[in-house]
Amino acid sequence: MCRLLAFTSLERKSFYEVVGSDFEKFVALSSEHKDGWGIGYEGEVIKDIKAAKESELLTQTGKSLETAGALFHLRLASKGLTIDIDNNHPFTHETTTFMHNGTIRPADTAEQFINERYRGLITGTTDSERFFYALLSQIDEVGLVEGVRNTVNMIRAIADYSALNIMVQTPETLIAVCEFNEENKTEWSGPDHYELRFSIRGDDFLIASTGWGNSDWQHLDNHQMLVVNRSTLEYSISPL
Repeated sequence: MCRLLAFTSLERKSFYEVVGSDFEKFVALSSEHKDGWGIGYEGEVIKDIKAAKESELLTQTGKSLETAGALFHLRLASKGLTIDIDNNHPFTHETTTFMHNGTIRPADTAEQFINERYRGLITGTTDSERFFYALLSQIDEVGLVEGVRNTVNMIRAIADYSALNIMVQTPETLIAVCEFNEENKTEWSGPDHYELRFSIRGDDFLIASTGWGNSDWQHLDNHQMLVVNRSTLEYSISPL
């Protein structure tokens, strides 16, 4: 239901510098994905309830914010979920930042996997925020990569979902998971709606949703996880 764009770089840069003129094409997707936006970087989050293409805050942030990596989320609220700043992605805790594309039904499915230490941190009503805290709970138990893998597999084993596409960034690592239900296309706006694609451009590594001119990028196939070492840009792809 949303659009995702992330980058990690060996230098501090703005989104405009990393993505180039195509950044405006991504922002233009907010004509449909119009229920707010957010950028997460270095444990901080900037959010706005306005559609990205109408947000002066985004125009300023996209050009002036320089960082070695960030997650950018355009939200189209799932049916029945509130349009509220607390429901905007990305979500962050300490140095871990997360965003999700897709719908999980029931919305509270992931709550059963959340440790008590995180339950009091939930502020919104989304399936995605609960997904995030379930993921943090697993990371505490088994580490980052396996924690991400375990959480996705636990949710997909019991939930009705359109997609569990996520991106997770820590100071050392950028992770992207492509996991969507090919039998449930009720939320698709095109044949490649939930696909993820990535590109390496010199000192920059980008990964994003489709629909804005990145068709020549490399595909991250369904049911796969991409793990990027942020200090070297070396990456691996493995099945869930």
